[in-house]
Amino acid sequence: MDFRRGIIIALNNIDTAKKVEIILRNEGYEVLGVCTSANDLIRRAMQESPSLIIMSYKLSEMTIIDISSNLGDICGFLAIVNEPYKSFVQEETDIYCISNPISKPVLLNAVDLIFQSQRRIMKLREQVEKLEHSIEDRKLVEKAKGILMTNKGLSEKEAFRYIQKTSMNNGQKMSEVAKAILAQET
Repeated sequence: MDFRRGIIIALNNIDTAKKVEIILRNEGYEVLGVCTSANDLIRRAMQESPSLIIMSYKLSEMTIIDISSNLGDICGFLAIVNEPYKSFVQEETDIYCISNPISKPVLLNAVDLIFQSQRRIMKLREQVEKLEHSIEDRKLVEKAKGILMTNKGLSEKEAFRYIQKTSMNNGQKMSEVAKAILAQET
């Protein structure tokens, strides 16, 4: 997954939004657009699928909390907020916040941190998926062993060795051999 697939900036102050856009573009980030309304932001986010939305606490119609609950599954968020809102947003959500006025190093560090976190989360999801497949494969092998033990009178060790040997001889995964054994049973 590409974690630099784009950023949408959604700030009430268009001048500040343009400054943020220039900072990000100069650092090599792709800015997909600048919005000043929540409806425009949601529409663009659904079309563009950004990696990150940088926004103020509230746009014309909605707060960042409302918008993140609608779009949180498709991207990350960075809130640029006044100090009183910072603790509120952080208590209510898992959105990373930086304070106004915007500091270039703080902005860039926050964006980098968010992208690093997204990469880490994706790696963890891949590991979980891999483990889930391993568990499913293991369940198939266990069921096939049970069938071999019942139908052929093999011990557990012999049943496992049979599946393993058949797997090596046929150039198949053990789970594929197990599926074939299970298919013969039904």
